[in-house]
Amino acid sequence: MTRRQYISRLYECNSLNVIFQLTDKCVLSCKYCFARGAHEGNLSTFQLDILEKAIKQAFETDHNHVVFEWTGGEALLVGLDFFKKIVEFQKKYATKSYENGVQTSGNLYNETLFDFLIENDFGISTTIDGTPEIHNANRPTYENKPSFDNVQRTRKYIMDKGQSCGFISTITKNNLGHEKEMLEFFRGLGSHAFHSNPYIYYSKNKVKDKSIALTTDDFARYFIAEFNAWIESGKVEPIPITIDDILKCLKSHGPSHNTICTYGGRCLTNFIALTPNGDAYNCPKFTGSINMILGNITEKNIKDILSPDSPQMSKMIDERVAAINKCEEKNCGYFYICNGGCPYHSFIASNGEDVCHLDYLCDGKLLLFKYLEDVLAHLSEDYNEH
Repeated sequence: MTRRQYISRLYECNSLNVIFQLTDKCVLSCKYCFARGAHEGNLSTFQLDILEKAIKQAFETDHNHVVFEWTGGEALLVGLDFFKKIVEFQKKYATKSYENGVQTSGNLYNETLFDFLIENDFGISTTIDGTPEIHNANRPTYENKPSFDNVQRTRKYIMDKGQSCGFISTITKNNLGHEKEMLEFFRGLGSHAFHSNPYIYYSKNKVKDKSIALTTDDFARYFIAEFNAWIESGKVEPIPITIDDILKCLKSHGPSHNTICTYGGRCLTNFIALTPNGDAYNCPKFTGSINMILGNITEKNIKDILSPDSPQMSKMIDERVAAINKCEEKNCGYFYICNGGCPYHSFIASNGEDVCHLDYLCDGKLLLFKYLEDVLAHLSEDYNEH
């Protein structure tokens, strides 16, 4: 693939995702957190002038739509008044359609804040790592107490208000062997779909636990088992998004355009993560890695930071083209699915040097894709449709 071809693919995406890491503080003590303690300086969250600047700049890019994602640490720590300012600034500067999503641990319970978010059309998502036993092992509170009941209380309140409440499930070694049990448990949570996020050990993260990190074989093992459990259930909800996206790609023999993350291959100029001092990264998981800073929005606007002509973005593009060409050298038949893999997983494979290495999970993904392809070829047409 040439640089020009890659940039052309990036321009196929018309949506901008802006992830605000509102704080690196949290109320949980998860075993795998990449955010805690990652921000430079002593800012507790965004100063209002930087928040306003970021929101204004987000509406000034050439994208047709903006997705604002409010995360942490624990996003809800910033409080009601901060979210009121978000709404105020968005109404002031909006020149195109937009949406809001809040990712919370679910451990904080604030009915007034929940009501405000619901009334203002903020999507709310929590993290649930599996059954209570698995979740509490992965995600204890700072006092090393269980957090699952608190998350369920939060979800119940939100859903009783008529609002959907999605969830992410971070997969560790604690989840292996419990795939069917987890899927059956998730079925009772009332969500349409869920995303599974594999935990990969990275030595330079401030919070890490190698004993529960997935190997590339663990990755394949988990998702194959999750797929089998889902098929056996009759493909009832909730839909495992990772598996579903791969199946759609295999069936159409074409790329997934449902997401610009994971298997989208179009994140570089369409995805930006911001920290309270205005530093910009391509992905929130790069936060704290000085060599991955794309710029600062107090010095350069988002449109210019994400431009292929920006020095840092240009470097990343060249590295991703190199990573893709390494895939092509392997004669991989599944490039149309993974699009060269995740830049962050390439970053881990390089020990934090660059994003031009093969995806750390490449071998596991190949095992998964091949298994699903073989099974799909033998399933009846009834199983190939929801």
